[in-house]
Amino acid sequence: MRKLLFVSLLAPLVLTFGGTSQVTVPVAAQGGGATQEFTQAYTTPDGFLLGSVVPGSNATLTRSRTGLTTNVHTSVDAAGAYSVWWVLFNHPGSCMTYLCTFDEPDLVVNATGHIVPDVGNASFSARLTPGGPYSGEIIFEGPEPTLTNPEGALIVLVIRYHGPAIPGMIPQQFSYFLGGCPDDGPPCQDKQLVVFRGDECTSACAIPF
Repeated sequence: MRKLLFVSLLAPLVLTFGGTSQVTVPVAAQGGGATQEFTQAYTTPDGFLLGSVVPGSNATLTRSRTGLTTNVHTSVDAAGAYSVWWVLFNHPGSCMTYLCTFDEPDLVVNATGHIVPDVGNASFSARLTPGGPYSGEIIFEGPEPTLTNPEGALIVLVIRYHGPAIPGMIPQQFSYFLGGCPDDGPPCQDKQLVVFRGDECTSACAIPF
């Protein structure tokens, strides 16, 4: 069953990679046939468009048949509540030079979140396993509403700002897509993106690095 998707996720996803992108091809990791991908966080000035690289940021995704583990280290320009969301495309097949466009994801689900007490460094870690069920809020379910291709899926992480910490609502602020978002006043914002292309998109996209 599909759930209501927030306006910023309703449009097709467009990821434009510039020539200075730091995304790397997956490399072998230790143990169990796992692979790792390394990249940076990007600002997102308009929905899912990739903006500039967040200086000093770095992100790692470890892939294996048993699932995905990510660690993101970035910097933020406002203290408060942040949530992170998995946006999952199991079979990213429609890639072109400099541009990857997809009609809809297979799954958008809460990954993690917490209060960042000060402007500056922020770190997030999360794990996603095939098959579910998933304990985090699911805000979209597509053709394959679970992780079925951990070694080849395109993974986008959305880092979302929910405003200053609100006493009594803090868990909701980093666990729900609309948690703490006011009915009037500045809305919650998708602030940064992290993109892990995976094997299938790596072979299909002609992106110079």
